[in-house]
Amino acid sequence: MIIMTKTQVLERIGRLSAERLEICITRTWVKPHQGERGPAFDETDLARLQLIVELTEDLEVNDEAVPVVLRLMDELSTLRRRMKALDAALNAEGEDVRTAVIARLQDRPKA
Repeated sequence: MIIMTKTQVLERIGRLSAERLEICITRTWVKPHQGERGPAFDETDLARLQLIVELTEDLEVNDEAVPVVLRLMDELSTLRRRMKALDAALNAEGEDVRTAVIARLQDRPKA
């Protein structure tokens, strides 16, 4: 796991200003760990900050909408992890179980 300081984050994400980084921390859009030299950012924080820059700079998403987008992205990420776990569990079962689950899903009414 790579841990970065504020300075290193600002160097990695050129379009992120120190002021904007503070806003992201204050509004808890990113939640860095507290290190010996201040906030310590990991790769997840870096990706989230990059997304925030793209949302606010490229797509002109306003600050009120940013937490909504971030929450939706978090939900999507959670659903992806659950789907991977479900897929792994189904693959660990026999062919008859997978076939039964697929049949049950195909029989469900469309929403």
